[in-house]
Amino acid sequence: MRKLSSIFILLLFSLSLSAQQSYSSLYYSYRLLEKESSFHPILSPKVPQKSLLGLNVFPIASYTHAFGESTFDCHSFGFRVAYKTKNRFRFSFNNEKFKGKQSTYSESYLDDFHIFPGRGEVQEKAGKYAFQDFNYRIGYNISKYFDVEIGKNKHFIGDGYRSLLLSDNSSNYPFLRFTTSFWKVKYTNLYTTFTDIWDYPIKRKKHATFHYLDLQLLENISIGIFESVIWQSSDDHYYRGFDYNYWNPIIFYRPVEFSQHSPDNVLMGANLKYSYKQYNIYGQLLLDDLNISRQKDRDENYSGGFFQNKFAYQIGMKAISPFNLQNLFVLGEYNQVQPYTYAHKSPMQNYTHMNQALSHPLGANFKEMVGIVNYSYQKWNLEFKWNRAIYGADSTGTHFGKNIFLSDFEAERDGEQYSYGNFIGQGLKTTQDYISITLSYQAIKNSNLYLYGQITSRELNSDLEEFNQLYYMLGIKTNLHNSSFDF
Repeated sequence: MRKLSSIFILLLFSLSLSAQQSYSSLYYSYRLLEKESSFHPILSPKVPQKSLLGLNVFPIASYTHAFGESTFDCHSFGFRVAYKTKNRFRFSFNNEKFKGKQSTYSESYLDDFHIFPGRGEVQEKAGKYAFQDFNYRIGYNISKYFDVEIGKNKHFIGDGYRSLLLSDNSSNYPFLRFTTSFWKVKYTNLYTTFTDIWDYPIKRKKHATFHYLDLQLLENISIGIFESVIWQSSDDHYYRGFDYNYWNPIIFYRPVEFSQHSPDNVLMGANLKYSYKQYNIYGQLLLDDLNISRQKDRDENYSGGFFQNKFAYQIGMKAISPFNLQNLFVLGEYNQVQPYTYAHKSPMQNYTHMNQALSHPLGANFKEMVGIVNYSYQKWNLEFKWNRAIYGADSTGTHFGKNIFLSDFEAERDGEQYSYGNFIGQGLKTTQDYISITLSYQAIKNSNLYLYGQITSRELNSDLEEFNQLYYMLGIKTNLHNSSFDF
């Protein structure tokens, strides 16, 4: 009762906060509505940017009760400090502590991976899970053309709900970011350090550098060129640290990586966006490995589907007020990732951080469709979200390409290593449907205090397993982050 009273007091403090824009029920709303660069820093969705001038302190609090096939409740509390003026300096600081129970599916995930998706490492005691979500950003606008930022947070590249290049799926990580803007070009250098906890509780460091070149070709067409490299900080033989070769700010690392005898994990990709009035068509292409030497005219054993041909793509469309229906937002998206994509010969150099993918939460070896419809009216907001995924799961002792934490050199196909004949859905073919309907209400006008209710359904079917879960949630929040396990 004392905890609930504390949360209630924090909620009362929140009444003075400025309200969000009408599309406000979801954590990812601000970046789905973003019209500028598609390399997004993950800012707090709790405060509209226009209200950040000066020093602002905001409480964070929530309480959720769920019932249905599983009954649980959880709460969080914390605060946010932000400072921004018309000069060149800015910073933000968030700290939120979470404690409570979760659904059966979620608790199974937390027990296996020791991480709450996108939020932080969890600790379990007496059937309750706790974590702390801490992040900060400190930025300085050097000039009209150059900006620098350091912090512990995450980033998102793309224009859709998912990203196959770099997403906000994982926990926060330390970073140093440089942004250069001129003419129709925006160029970003991102230097980071990630943590591997696959052998929990052992923690090992790996480092990464990202380059992203965003070019506005025409007023309504933009293209982004993406490049990243990941390497482990040390192995059994020597300590490498942050390799000075990768401080190079110039895009296209592949020549540098080859000069290092190709020891590291390099990914390349592109992001495309076309806008027409209130409609946007977007897509992504990611290339991990393409072993073009394995061609039919060069290898008599060639049969297609070589395991080192690893790539992914996305195509989607979204619209704000389609057909001039005000306050309506719709999105449709398709994602496909080949088996073993994002994995690496050395598991320490896979495309992950804190037991989560840096791109799509499903890892690899899947097809996915996403649909979102959101409508706002005055203080009310209603959202329908649907995800359908078809993927190939592993049974005991096999590796068919979904688990990106394992070495891709353990590729399994009829007992043969370096296998051919790989295809999406190989292994234990599984179909998963996730549906959520969320209704939120702004409790006090011009405040950031929301009441909400949600119905969530998860259905999973394969030859070995059938899983169905339906539960209902009621709650009150000042921070409307996305805490869905929609994967």
